[in-house]
Amino acid sequence: MSFQRGRLKEFSSELTLLQRFADTVVIIVSALLAAWIRFDSVRLSQTQAVSLVIALLLAHFAFAELGLYRSWRSGKLAREVGLLWTGWGITFLVLTGLLFALKMGAEYSRLWVATWFSLAAALLALSHVMLRSGLRALRRHGFNLRSVCLVGDGDAALRLRSLVDARGDLGYRISAWFGVHEPPAQTLAGRVGMLEDLETYASECEVDEVWVAMPLRDEQYLRRTFEALRHSTANIRYAPDLYGYELLNHAASEVGGVTMLDLSVSPMDGVNRLLKRTEDLLLGSLLLLIASPLMLAIALGVKLESRGPALFRQRRIGWSGREFVIYKFRSMREHAIAQPGRLEQATRDDPRITRFGRFLRRTSLDELPQLINVLQGRMSLVGPRPHAVEHHQLYIDQVPSYASRHMVKPGITGYAQISGYRGETDTPEKMRRRVEYDMLYIQHWSLALDIKILALTLFKGLVHKNAY
Repeated sequence: MSFQRGRLKEFSSELTLLQRFADTVVIIVSALLAAWIRFDSVRLSQTQAVSLVIALLLAHFAFAELGLYRSWRSGKLAREVGLLWTGWGITFLVLTGLLFALKMGAEYSRLWVATWFSLAAALLALSHVMLRSGLRALRRHGFNLRSVCLVGDGDAALRLRSLVDARGDLGYRISAWFGVHEPPAQTLAGRVGMLEDLETYASECEVDEVWVAMPLRDEQYLRRTFEALRHSTANIRYAPDLYGYELLNHAASEVGGVTMLDLSVSPMDGVNRLLKRTEDLLLGSLLLLIASPLMLAIALGVKLESRGPALFRQRRIGWSGREFVIYKFRSMREHAIAQPGRLEQATRDDPRITRFGRFLRRTSLDELPQLINVLQGRMSLVGPRPHAVEHHQLYIDQVPSYASRHMVKPGITGYAQISGYRGETDTPEKMRRRVEYDMLYIQHWSLALDIKILALTLFKGLVHKNAY
């Protein structure tokens, strides 16, 4: 059994493509309209056309990293427009900076630039509002729905059930409802049961969202709920029964006017996501450029010492629990490399490791190809180290909060690595300590922390007694 995703969900990439196409058309049309207003002609000069192309590339990058092409069904329209204008503003700041650096500003009409910027800002907002309105109309007719698992049996749970029934434009459908003190009395087309059934249901079904609605005084039931959902990568939202209470300034989100505390949400959203991706692209490109001659020499050394490819590819678990292929310089003899499905970590004095490979491992130079993973967007320079699929399957049931480390992109280096937790993880206790540092990094992430970890990696992370 699995949650049904709604008839438009399988076309989510097409909807994103449609919005990207609409944004492209709006930016181009705005530039042409501005030219017509300023010059009585829609023809652009060569320099204006070049600036238009650059603006399109910058805008699509900024919009994507700000999260504008994700689902906005429960977000505020004002925030979406605010992020849209932020991205467009960043685009023009970078564009004008480039023109100034290249000494091309004198070739542009300031009136044309100002008119283009203003028209595009207005028309971009209009296109996003129209798409949002169209999607809401489709959801009211049963398309593009997200399935929700509701946990709780108090007033908060009843209000959420009523909200979903009354606000079809939000695009949610209650597919399962688990009571805490007693089974829900209301009829439901999906699964109805008690809290004891939640873990089995969550492991067997593809959950979109889990809404936990119960009073804070039910601490024991909250703990049992979170324990049952410890392996889930679904969005977990808490709707406390706080009617009549006055809340202080806490981080929260809204769904149809109902306040919900986000308990398990990635920090890489909105501006944070843009900053993190910009950091990875700028520093990753610079490091790859600097390291390229060394990487070519290492690849030659690997090939000369033993037969086989210079690069070693392995499937690992990344952001949101998705698998990806990681790149490393091969440090073992080709015939000795473990096959998929077998868990064989490198040990001290491992006979499978070549002499040159041992040097690469001790100096962490075998990790350099992961700069390619960073530029691909599958990894970050800093983050929890990605583990092999076999590790994931082994430790996910043994280490608390293990799945939560996948709420950010994995990194080439991380807080755990500079704190001494690297190398072989042959016991649950070693993995538990590593995960504790990963969680500290996620909870306290900032660009300053990333820079600090990168700097300390040069002194404490590259060469380590556990690197073998």
